[in-house]
Amino acid sequence: MQNQVKKAIPLIIFLFLGIFKAAPAQRSSLKLAAEFPLHFGIGYEGLIGRGVSAGGSMGVLTSPNSDLIISYLRFIGTDEELVLILEDAFQFGIVGEININYNFKRNYLGIFSQVIGAQAGDVSAHLLEDYFNVDLEDYPLKPGGSTIQEKNLKIRTRLYQLGVLYGHRFPLKDSRFEIDAELGLSANIGSITKLYSDNRDFAELNERLNFELSNFYHEYAFIPSVGIMFVYKFARGRD
Repeated sequence: MQNQVKKAIPLIIFLFLGIFKAAPAQRSSLKLAAEFPLHFGIGYEGLIGRGVSAGGSMGVLTSPNSDLIISYLRFIGTDEELVLILEDAFQFGIVGEININYNFKRNYLGIFSQVIGAQAGDVSAHLLEDYFNVDLEDYPLKPGGSTIQEKNLKIRTRLYQLGVLYGHRFPLKDSRFEIDAELGLSANIGSITKLYSDNRDFAELNERLNFELSNFYHEYAFIPSVGIMFVYKFARGRD
């Protein structure tokens, strides 16, 4: 997860700097966001043209959002072995988002993209063997690897989502604060999943794992979301 965080932070900083540069001093705001079932985070939005604003956010995927995702997988009839393999992967993750909105009165419509990076630690070797009908001991050892039973298997998955949203702003009287409420729906447009081991080279199994989960995410990763944002407006500009 630390590697994913290190890779995500420069990208998010770059996006934020671009948004700040594109939205100088007209109208900008800082947001604390709770988006269910995805993340709790912090974001920025700035006006870049007549009625058009752009923003970005970064947050963490934790319980109870992670529990909602697992419950949803079971609700749609996902194979229980696959649910158990993925269960730990969604206990903690990093979510980065950028969006462009068209604002009218107190409403806005927008499109957004998200990158969701998550990691499962201590994945059950028996679950993987049963699901893929393989014996992990058949895979080649890494240089310096040992023949002891696998105990530190990790799955890292990265999802790329594209979606639409509708929001409404609720200004607080005589204040620079407001509360925004959003409804969104995103679809999966790509994913990367890998299995990591201290001892064995799972390159061949990774091809199967990535193919299997890419198909699964593409078919089922339509994520509806409800967001509540507590917003501080830095400056008021002409609409």
